[in-house]
Amino acid sequence: MSINMEDLKKVNVDTLTAKEKQKCYEAFVAFDKNVSGYIEKDELRAVLEEMGQKPSEEELIKMINEVDLSGRGAISKEDFLKIIAYHKMILQTSDEEDIKLAFIALGGNEDKTGSVDRQKLINVIQNEFNLSIDLNRLIKELSPNQNELKYEDFRNLLQN
Repeated sequence: MSINMEDLKKVNVDTLTAKEKQKCYEAFVAFDKNVSGYIEKDELRAVLEEMGQKPSEEELIKMINEVDLSGRGAISKEDFLKIIAYHKMILQTSDEEDIKLAFIALGGNEDKTGSVDRQKLINVIQNEFNLSIDLNRLIKELSPNQNELKYEDFRNLLQN
């Protein structure tokens, strides 16, 4: 996946929770073998090789340049946090789009109005995906006494 530098520059790292930031700092420290405060090309190579990848010199330079906001030729802690926040944002956007498409496929409207029939959803989950979860119970918790799921309830069901 290619990173859009303009979007990366605009990312707010405050979208990361304190726990996520802590994990980022721990990972950064693990990558920063020479304790320079930056993940440099050789450190990135070592980490990737530990993961079974064999990046070329050109690939390493491209990876660093793609995310190096400071122009130093290495990845700073701030760059690293921004990368993680950026990927979190991309994943959330993708998940939301997938949920919307599923809602539409099951009878909801593109503008997130309308609803999905409870029994239709249960049939699809159990028959098409062969899952044996108690959807009736989950749906009743979200929208008791309703045979239809509005978008917010549908989204909450899929996210939880």
